[in-house]
Amino acid sequence: MSAGARSAGRPDGATGPAVTIPLPPAWPWLSPPARARVDALLDAGFLSDYALGDVLAEFERTVAAYQGQRFALGASSGTSALHMAFSAVGVRPGDEVLVPSYSFHATVAPLFLLGAVPVLCDVDPLTGNADLADAAARVTDATRAIVVTHMWGHPVDPDGLAALRARGVKVVEDCSHAHGARSADGRLVGTYGDAAVFSLGARKMVSGGLGGVLTTDDEDVFAAALPLGHCHERAQLHLPAEDVAVGLGANYRLSPIAAAIAIEQYRDLDERIARKRAVLTGLSDRLAGLPGIRPQHTGPGVDRGGWYGYKARFLADEAGRELDDVLADLQAEGLAVDRP
Repeated sequence: MSAGARSAGRPDGATGPAVTIPLPPAWPWLSPPARARVDALLDAGFLSDYALGDVLAEFERTVAAYQGQRFALGASSGTSALHMAFSAVGVRPGDEVLVPSYSFHATVAPLFLLGAVPVLCDVDPLTGNADLADAAARVTDATRAIVVTHMWGHPVDPDGLAALRARGVKVVEDCSHAHGARSADGRLVGTYGDAAVFSLGARKMVSGGLGGVLTTDDEDVFAAALPLGHCHERAQLHLPAEDVAVGLGANYRLSPIAAAIAIEQYRDLDERIARKRAVLTGLSDRLAGLPGIRPQHTGPGVDRGGWYGYKARFLADEAGRELDDVLADLQAEGLAVDRP
């Protein structure tokens, strides 16, 4: 059925799509200060940082300060930052690592580079986050760590993670969906475990186009991450010369251009989070009560921060229609909606 035919039966008698306003420009948006920084780097020809230049140092200070952590380490992607984090907390060949059965594949893929064994855990059907009771039941003598993803910005229970840490399980947080998110007691994601990772990919709330960052309060974790991802000069800035010559060879350096863009996005991050929260909680209010639709679940007092995506649930039996048919009708009316 054509879009015009689908729209012909609207209650107001109008024809054509109901939604005609243009979609907002694709994220990321570069502020004038960010553009000025990029232009200055291009003019200077400073497109690569082999050690720790001013831009990367400022980026790492900015991230560490926002997170309230002692250390931040820039990376070429969130995936590479995860590789460094897993290695730095001591994951070695044959170790078991508890992983959520619902996440982006990059949360788990670096474990294969380390020869580790992912152990799938159940997830909460409402939040998509790892079910920590199920994870705890899967701990064995071979368990080295757990990695959790704060799915779509909803924080994983920090107390449940603390209980696992008390059993000697290292905790790595994948915060790629959750810049600025907080648990119900106000704790910022990225501060619950031994190491945390944020993606700076194109659609993230803080984006450099491509990039990532590892944060930690543990100096030993920071020092162990360096020789894997930052070879040569950068590793030698922090480690004794006799300990490292070229590192372990992975070139996981962050581009100064990505770092410069991300610095400026951290400056107004809380303001942008507040605007996004108002828009998406308003959407939830409007969807509430519609048959077959459940607004995206958010626990009491939880702040989703960057709120990476809005994922309402559809109940076909209650709606009396199939999801694909509803999506086709909504798309015909000019809405950019799809399956996640």
